[in-house]
Amino acid sequence: MTFDHPAKSVLSVCAILLATSSPAFGQANRGARVANAQQPGQRQAAQPTAGPWGQLSPQLQAHTDKVLKFWEFHSDKIQRYRCEFKRWEYDQVFHAKEPQTVSAGRIMYAKPDKGLFEVTKLHQGRKMPDGTVKYTLQQQADLEKWICDGKTIFQFDHRNKRLNVQPLPPNLQGKQIVEGPLPFFFGAKMAQIKARYWVRVNPEVRDKFWIEAYPKRQEDLANFRRIDVVIPDTKEYLPKAIIMHHPGGSRTTFEFENRDSNWKDDPLKPLRIWEREFYNPKTPKGWQRIDQPLAQAPPPRQRSFAPPAQAQRVSRTAPTNR
Repeated sequence: MTFDHPAKSVLSVCAILLATSSPAFGQANRGARVANAQQPGQRQAAQPTAGPWGQLSPQLQAHTDKVLKFWEFHSDKIQRYRCEFKRWEYDQVFHAKEPQTVSAGRIMYAKPDKGLFEVTKLHQGRKMPDGTVKYTLQQQADLEKWICDGKTIFQFDHRNKRLNVQPLPPNLQGKQIVEGPLPFFFGAKMAQIKARYWVRVNPEVRDKFWIEAYPKRQEDLANFRRIDVVIPDTKEYLPKAIIMHHPGGSRTTFEFENRDSNWKDDPLKPLRIWEREFYNPKTPKGWQRIDQPLAQAPPPRQRSFAPPAQAQRVSRTAPTNR
């Protein structure tokens, strides 16, 4: 058995965080317009010795390195994190502009390797004869939920009432969670990111850090062709949005809300729900627990700052925060 979609999906998003209450139909359309805006600096293919934008100028390279280093410094302090998200999934075959699905949910993360990703509401699009898209709220059976306790992935299959339990290989346990497909959040080092991606801070975007990254490795290219990470220029310095451009022209946009990190708990409640969610989740009543064999993963890869000043030029195509 290969170590592919299930574990990679939860590691990608929960190590985020990526990555971002409930979208009603009107909210979905409003958000889709933001998410569907033309992205700055869009290109198609990476060059073998440089990113698609060519060699960065010394000034832009220094600015990009400073942003990544400050991000590394700030994110390393995060012990736990939680947020709500909205997600838009686009497929060019389905519609040129409108998303195929619009969903909402929550993300939780505890350093170094525990995470939860849960979709709590999902709207499925259906293309009408006149070319418009109608969205229908889906049943619980269509919702996603994943938990990682650091050693195991728990996938809740609502449709079949199964709790699928997948052990993680040793080289993807603990701090190695950042070796997942998206090492852009907590604990990732600048050197690790630059080893795997052509990366720059888009110089045309003002009032936020718009980080563009193109994979260098084939295994990452299988998951996405490009990723944009949007960080507001604030002391929080946590991602507000992620845009993943997949092979074939499809893409997924996350927007994160109600972001919180390193909060203080009530000392009178030592057994907190926050902690229990990550430790051997209970099999729901009437469900069947399915224990999978240990997955096989590829071998491990070799591998106080002041906030950087923002670039000054304004991009006309850059979406604004809502």
